[in-house]
Amino acid sequence: MVFYRILSLVASAAFILLSLFYLRRNKSYKKIEEDLLKNKQHLIRLNLLRDSMLEISQAVVGTENPKDLYELILSKAISAIPNANVGSVLIRGKDGLLRSFSQQGYDKEKIEQFALPLEETILWKYTKGQIKNTEIINDVSQIEDLNIQPLTIDTDEWQINSTLAVPIFVEKEVMGILHIDSKEINAFSKDDWTSMEYIRSNIEVALQKFFLYTKMVRLSRFDGLTEAYNRPFFMEQFDRSLNNAERYKQNFAIVIFDINDLKRINDTKGHIAGDRVLQAFSKTTMNNIRKTDIFSRWGGDEFMGLFYQISKEEISEKIEKIKKSLEEKPVISEKEEIFISFSHGCAFYPDEGKNFDELLKVADNKMYMNKREMKGKRKG
Repeated sequence: MVFYRILSLVASAAFILLSLFYLRRNKSYKKIEEDLLKNKQHLIRLNLLRDSMLEISQAVVGTENPKDLYELILSKAISAIPNANVGSVLIRGKDGLLRSFSQQGYDKEKIEQFALPLEETILWKYTKGQIKNTEIINDVSQIEDLNIQPLTIDTDEWQINSTLAVPIFVEKEVMGILHIDSKEINAFSKDDWTSMEYIRSNIEVALQKFFLYTKMVRLSRFDGLTEAYNRPFFMEQFDRSLNNAERYKQNFAIVIFDINDLKRINDTKGHIAGDRVLQAFSKTTMNNIRKTDIFSRWGGDEFMGLFYQISKEEISEKIEKIKKSLEEKPVISEKEEIFISFSHGCAFYPDEGKNFDELLKVADNKMYMNKREMKGKRKG
């Protein structure tokens, strides 16, 4: 009898041990399954991030408008964060203020008027000015002395409660801030932070490449001193205009501008004064022509304009407007006023020439005639 009781106790103990073993094994399996699923999701997320960053890197070459690049960056960042509702890319201007260059989910009119110094941003306030990395701010209301403007579309329904604030450094300076925002408190996780740090490092490399690319493009198109187009770019645009004009039976005009007495200004007042004259003439002229017109520095004191679909009367009006603007605002050099004047010559396609050489010859002759007339008036 005692034997059977002992046997029964042994059997019960064995059953309990086996039950505990199987329960523990099942829990281990469940934990393994959860870990495998988590790793799988992490790999999927990482691959998506890599694909996104590759797309951004490829977009750098060939994208001349920075707004297009910022919009791509923002869309990829928002898609990488599950709980993101809205977002924006804030970029510092020359005045030091941050403005939105791209946004999703914000009221467009409100955010276009939005501008603030770095010291008033969420990121600055949260870090007390020690901006280094991406910050998870899961309850924005806890930040002291923060004035959040209601910029979301549905301001009555919700406001920003959580944000991932991503500083964008270029040459060790905060050039901008990428914000990924949510209406929920505690919306973002450590995985989200890791994703945004990965995005941040890639964005900074992409932007460095973008600025280098745009600088190269600018050097290939613009005159460094006057910011007018350069001669090679003018000729590209002329060839294109000529092809379009021949095909669609359109007219256009070229105008040569020659600044009067620039050599005398350089000799008597110095080359710095001469450079200011060139810059002022270029800026004034560009401010008084259409955006579709092409204005270039041809060489030395000569500039060339290319004007589409324009009449002789309209050209004359533009010339007079430029002259008047120059008369009203002389260049100041060492407290002395320098009034800028210029001679010009105009030639129309197809009436006065069928190719560049023919048009240039006509415009050049007219410019020298205009210069002689102006000298005659000064002597008279």
